[in-house]
Amino acid sequence: MEIQVIARETIKPSSPTPPHLQTFKASIIDKVLPYTYTQFISFYVPNQTFTKQTSIQHLKQSLSQTLTIFYPFAGRVKDNFSIDCNDDGVLLTTAHVSCKLHDLLANPQPKLELFCQFSTPVPPFCPGLANRPAQIGIQVNQFDCGGIALFFTFSHFIIDAATMGMFVKCWSQIASKDEWMSSSICPAASMYPQGSEESMPDGLSALVEFSLLKEGRGTTKRFVFDGLAISALKEKTKSEAVPNPSRVEAVSCFMWKHLMAASEAVWGFKQPSILLQAADLRRRMAPAVSSELSVGNIIWKSIARYDNITTNNKVEKELMVLEREAIKKIRDEFVPKLQSNGGYATIREAIEELHEICSDKSLNPYVISSWCKTGLNDVDFGWGKPVWVSLIPALDVPFKNAATLMDGETSDKIEAWIVLDPREMRVLECDREFLAFASVNPPVSF
Repeated sequence: MEIQVIARETIKPSSPTPPHLQTFKASIIDKVLPYTYTQFISFYVPNQTFTKQTSIQHLKQSLSQTLTIFYPFAGRVKDNFSIDCNDDGVLLTTAHVSCKLHDLLANPQPKLELFCQFSTPVPPFCPGLANRPAQIGIQVNQFDCGGIALFFTFSHFIIDAATMGMFVKCWSQIASKDEWMSSSICPAASMYPQGSEESMPDGLSALVEFSLLKEGRGTTKRFVFDGLAISALKEKTKSEAVPNPSRVEAVSCFMWKHLMAASEAVWGFKQPSILLQAADLRRRMAPAVSSELSVGNIIWKSIARYDNITTNNKVEKELMVLEREAIKKIRDEFVPKLQSNGGYATIREAIEELHEICSDKSLNPYVISSWCKTGLNDVDFGWGKPVWVSLIPALDVPFKNAATLMDGETSDKIEAWIVLDPREMRVLECDREFLAFASVNPPVSF
């Protein structure tokens, strides 16, 4: 497979950002999260409505219009507290791929090791942008067969999964229908009281980054749970305390059980464990916040701790109760404090608690994030919905014990992209009970 870059350019907003909006304040949570980038690819089958020149030009025009609504995304991070909304724009690359989409995704299974090639250097790795990188990078890849792969890179500074999904959805609706119902964004900083810049102590971001990821060499594998498996897992994990586990909850606690088992098999002993999950705070606020055009990291980590290291046939039910209690604590304790006048102190206390727990080397931590229901699988630019939305697998990274859940190629499926120590991954791939519910990197049907 060869990829030929056709053009690289910067897309700016169709209208200049007004002077009163040229400084976008980051929220307390934005300020303390590590500055990272998130990447994914949306694959589209050949469609007669897509013509190379006219469709790419239309993508550029509609992207420019979208950036007028999401004006902070076209700016540059000024410091740890704000974005200079200077309309510098986002990066857009077009490329041709000498390969057929079917050969990449279903012959006989997705060739995940090739996915990183679908992007030219994007922030923060672009030459000349090291100090003020673009917040979004996009590459439009067209295959020999006419299929399309849209590669996205998003800065995590003010863009969480819900914000990311809303931006792409807005862009696609402007592209396909030339319309969008809303016209103004709602910054996260307006949703709860903020601390002053001077009150932000040095090192809080480093504490969060240190606390969330377990250091060590990790490799990534893709596992898919179909609708029947998920229904069975919901039945397996429900109890009198949690009679109605969600699809994501059921898959998460099933994974947690088997990730702990893989660790025990490799290292020869059981460990107490914690599960950290990204909880979307929007619907847990009072009043609830609409995900539509709410911009920022409106998330926090729930912490479930499992100390019972004995083995019994009710582990999944116990883990489900712990998982639900951790989410309930976010809703009933963390969010009300965050929305009170003591919001900044709440964040500081939560970070210190997180750091203290994760500093306990006797605990085995796992981090699971969910992109389910972000709407990425429904994004239609005028040539149909994607047949598949994929992460970019980190084949060799300096961290482990992490996973991201995504909607599968059909609405009844959930995909789990798991990062583990290679030795533990080999155990998981041979775990018969795990594989009774999950398939390893199955082909994409289209």
